[in-house]
Amino acid sequence: MARINLEDIYHIKTTDALRVAYDNWADDFDQQLDAELGYQGWGLVVSSIAGRLPSDALILDAGAGTGAVGLAARDAGFPTLDAMDLSLDMLEIAREHGIYRDVRVGVLGEPLDYATDSYDAVLSAGVFTPGHAPPEGFDELIRIVKPGGAICFTLRHDVTPPGFLETFERMKEEGLWKQVSVSEPFQGMPGGEPDVRHRVWLFLVV
Repeated sequence: MARINLEDIYHIKTTDALRVAYDNWADDFDQQLDAELGYQGWGLVVSSIAGRLPSDALILDAGAGTGAVGLAARDAGFPTLDAMDLSLDMLEIAREHGIYRDVRVGVLGEPLDYATDSYDAVLSAGVFTPGHAPPEGFDELIRIVKPGGAICFTLRHDVTPPGFLETFERMKEEGLWKQVSVSEPFQGMPGGEPDVRHRVWLFLVV
């Protein structure tokens, strides 16, 4: 198993290097992020859309990793789930949970292999953070989510990656989505990384 220094992973420069890092991390990911660091984002993105979507909503877990968001969504009463991630090794662990209808490799910021208006919601936790998915990823997420559908995600707040806030404003001005809520900053990993803060953002596609 391979443990990861989170500060190192925030500074990875290429998609291929990030994929390799997560492939190597897959077997130890849940132990480190959940059991040791107590990562909060997975449950918070799900609770943000609870009550806003019907129970039969089709949800894409984008940047699914080992499937923690999917497990939280299933437990919240959303059984119809698909998973996408850049790491095949992470996805193989997610597949073993038996909760996803479809599991496939995809990279946020690149064209996605999904039809337009496929989903009622996209959820992402821990994906829009330094060294990871870029703000350009939202163009494709808006395309694949139905009008009125939700896009809910965490975003690093203490060190917000460049371009995100400007992208949010541009998409609002262009009438592509509307902001529903943004949480107060919270400590995403109370078991470690004390200076790291996140917020949960929720938008509806227009």
